[in-house]
Amino acid sequence: MLKTDNTRQFSTSLRTVLLRSGSSIMAGMTMALTAATASAQIGVEQTAAGTNRPLELADDSPFRDPDLFYLEADSLTSNEDEGILTVQGQVEGRYEDRSLRADEVVYNRNTGRVIASGNVTLIDATGSVQYADKLELSEALEAGTATNYTGRIQGGGVVGARFVNRNTNEEFEFYNAYYTACEICREDGEVKKPAWRLRAKRVRQDRETRTIRYNDAVLELLGLPVFYTPYLAHPDPSAKRASGLLAPFMGVGSDKGFTVQTPYYWAIDESTELTVTPRIFTKVNPLLGLEFAQRFHTGRIDLEGSLTYGSVFDRDGNAFDDPTLFANPSEAPIDKRWRSHLYADGYFQPSDFWDYGFGVQLSSDDTYLNRYDLNESPGTRGLYQSESRRNTSQAFVIGQNDNTRFSVSTVAFQDLRSRFTELDNGQIFYDEFDDSQLPVLAPKVEAESYFQDPVLGGRLKAFGDTTWLTRKVGTDYGRATAGLDYSKTWIAPAGVEIKPFAQARVDYFELEPDGGSKTEFSRTLGQIGADFRYPLIKSTSTVDWILEPRVQITQSFGDGKLNEFIGIDGTGSTVSLLQDGTNIDLDQSQFWNSNKNGGYDLWEEGFRADVGGSVIADWNDSRAHLFVGQSYTSGVENRYDVNTGLEGSTSDIIGLFELNLGQYFSTKTRLRFNDDEGEFRRIDSSLRFRTDRFNAGARYYRVEDDINTIEGAPTEEISGSLGFKITDKWSTRYTGYYDVDTNDFRRQRLSLAYQDDCTLIELTYNRNNISNDAVRDSSGFGIRIALLSLGDSAN
Repeated sequence: MLKTDNTRQFSTSLRTVLLRSGSSIMAGMTMALTAATASAQIGVEQTAAGTNRPLELADDSPFRDPDLFYLEADSLTSNEDEGILTVQGQVEGRYEDRSLRADEVVYNRNTGRVIASGNVTLIDATGSVQYADKLELSEALEAGTATNYTGRIQGGGVVGARFVNRNTNEEFEFYNAYYTACEICREDGEVKKPAWRLRAKRVRQDRETRTIRYNDAVLELLGLPVFYTPYLAHPDPSAKRASGLLAPFMGVGSDKGFTVQTPYYWAIDESTELTVTPRIFTKVNPLLGLEFAQRFHTGRIDLEGSLTYGSVFDRDGNAFDDPTLFANPSEAPIDKRWRSHLYADGYFQPSDFWDYGFGVQLSSDDTYLNRYDLNESPGTRGLYQSESRRNTSQAFVIGQNDNTRFSVSTVAFQDLRSRFTELDNGQIFYDEFDDSQLPVLAPKVEAESYFQDPVLGGRLKAFGDTTWLTRKVGTDYGRATAGLDYSKTWIAPAGVEIKPFAQARVDYFELEPDGGSKTEFSRTLGQIGADFRYPLIKSTSTVDWILEPRVQITQSFGDGKLNEFIGIDGTGSTVSLLQDGTNIDLDQSQFWNSNKNGGYDLWEEGFRADVGGSVIADWNDSRAHLFVGQSYTSGVENRYDVNTGLEGSTSDIIGLFELNLGQYFSTKTRLRFNDDEGEFRRIDSSLRFRTDRFNAGARYYRVEDDINTIEGAPTEEISGSLGFKITDKWSTRYTGYYDVDTNDFRRQRLSLAYQDDCTLIELTYNRNNISNDAVRDSSGFGIRIALLSLGDSAN
C-alpha cells in the first residue's frame, strides 16, 4: 500500500523478516518477503529460559552474523522515508544470542533503536530473563530502558522496578525497586509478595564485582518491613564468591541485652576468604569475630576466632568485679582484660602416601565461649576428637597405603569445666579445674604393617607404639611397644567360621608420680585364642532369620607387672600410674575385643571366654536385632574397676535391642545388668517416630553412681523432642532434658519456624538450668534468619 503524500509506506502479513543493517536492510527485508513460508521460530525450549542455561550458538548458526537482525510477527508496516519498521502480533526478535518477544516492536533504522511494548520478554546471552510493559533498546538488544520491569538474574535472583536503565556493559540501575531470591508466583491473577524482599529507592547491579548495591534499603519479611539501612551490598546469585556486607540482624538476650551483628565478607582471591563480624551488645562490651579460610594445591587452612575486652559476667550481664561476691575471693576471676578464642585446623596431602595437619582450640578463659554464645563443640580438628567442654590442640603426620600405616602426633588439652555455683547465702563459689594436671602428649608414634601368609593364607601384622605424657602436676608416663599379631579365618564343615589368632609383644615403661621416684621396667606378653561363629539362616515367605551363637576363647601369658603401676607421690600418698586404656565402659561394640581395655597398660594373665549370640529378623524394609553376651575369666588377676563392667570373674551381662520399622519408627536399647547384685547398672533406651507432619524422639538414660564418670552429669535423665509441621511452611518443635535426680529440667528449647524455598525464619526460646551455675544458667528468646543468597544470621 502506497500513500499519496511524499511518505512511502507499505504493510503486509508475514511471520519472518530478516533485516540487515546499513544499506542492505531493504534487500534483506525483500528476501524475507519473497521467501517461502518456512520460518526459524525460536520456541521457549530453544532458549536459555527453557533450558535454565545460557544459549550456545552452533558454529555455523546464521545468528552469529553481527549484521543480521531477525524478526517474526503477524504483520509488518514500514515507513521507508523515516526508516521505521513496525511489526505487530506475537513478535519475536533475535540478534546473535539475544532474543526478544512482545506484542509490538518498532525498529528505527536511522538510530538503531528498538522499542518493544506489550508483554515484553528479553532473554540475554547469560540466560537471564527480563519482563516489562515497555523496553527501549539498542539495535544489539543491549543498552536501554524499561518500565514496570521484572527480571531474573543468572543464578536465580529476581529484580523488579518501576523504571530501569541498562548500559552497554549489561549493568542495570533500578529505581523504586526490589530484589528477592524467591520464586515470583501468581494467585488469582495477582502477583504474590515473596516471603522476603529488599526494597530500595535505587538498586545497581555491578557485573564486574557481581554485587547488587542498594540505597535506602528496607528488608521485608512476610510482607512486613523489619529493617532499614541507608546502604547495603551483597553478591548477586551468579557470583559464587563476592566481597560485601552481609545482611545485618538483631537479637536480644538476658545476659548481653540487645545485639546487632554486621558481618562483612571479603573474597580476598580465588582461594582465600575472610569474614569479619562486629557484634554490639547493650549490656557488655562489643566483640569482634573472624572467620578465615584458604585453599592450597595440596590442602587447606580454616580459622575462626574472636576478641573482646571486658570482665566475666553472670546470666544477667552483671560483671564479676567485686571480690566480696565470692566465697573464695582469692580465686575469683574479677579482672578486666582482653579475652579471646581461636579455633583453627589445617590438612595437607603432598603425596599419595603422606598427609599432615594440625588443630588448634584455645580460649582465654573457661566460660568465654559459653558467655558469648560461641560454639563449645567445634568438632574434630585432627586425629583426636575433643571431649565435651575440653579444648584439644594437636599436630600430626601420617603415611599410609594399603598395607602400611605410620603416624607421629602431639596433643595438648585445656579444660573448660569451671563453675560459678550460687550458694544459699547469696555468694558464689568459683571452681576451676587445674589445667596443669592435664597431660601433654609428645610424641605419640604409631606404626603397623600387614603381610600375607603365603602358606596358610593368614594375615600377619607387625606393629609398634610409643607414647610419652608429661604434666606440670601429676604422673609423667612413657611407653614403647613392639609386637606381632597373626590371624586366619577358616570355614569349617556345616558353615562354622573359625578364626584363630595369636599375639606377642614387648613393652617398656618409664613412670614417675608427681614428686616421687621414677620407675622403669619392661615385660614380655603373649596371647593365643580362637573366635567361633555359627550363623544359621532361614528364609520364609515373609521373614529372613539369622541366628548366630558366638564364642571367643583367649589365653594370655606373661606377667603384667600391675604392681609397678602403683606409686608414691611427693606427699607420700599412693597413686595409680595407669594412663592408657583406663576409660572402659563395656558394651556390644567392644565385647569381642581380645584385649578388653583397648590400651596397653592393663594386662590380664589367664583365661577368658566371651559368650554371646544375636538374632536378626529382616522383613520388607524393617529389621529387628537382639544381642546378649557375657564374659568369664579364670586364673586372672583382675584390676578392672566396678564402673568398667569387667570387675570380677564374671562380667556384667551386655544387651542390645534394635528395631527399625522402615523410615517411620526405630528404637534402640543398650543394657548392662549385674547378675551378682541382680540390678541394671546402665539403661540407655531411645526411640524415634516420624510421619509427613509429625516427628518425635525420646531417650531414657540411667547409670549407677559409681559408673557415672562425667562430672556434673545426671545419673538418670529423660529427654525428648516433638516436632509438628503445622502447614507446608510453618512448623514448631520442643526439646527438653529432665533430670530425675533433681526433679527439674536442665535444658528446654521451643521454636516456631517458617521455611520455604528461599527463606528460613526461626523464633526460639531457650532455658538452661545447670545446677545453680551463675553463668551457664540462662534463658532468653532468639531469632534465626536465613535468606537465600543473603546468608544466615542467628542470635
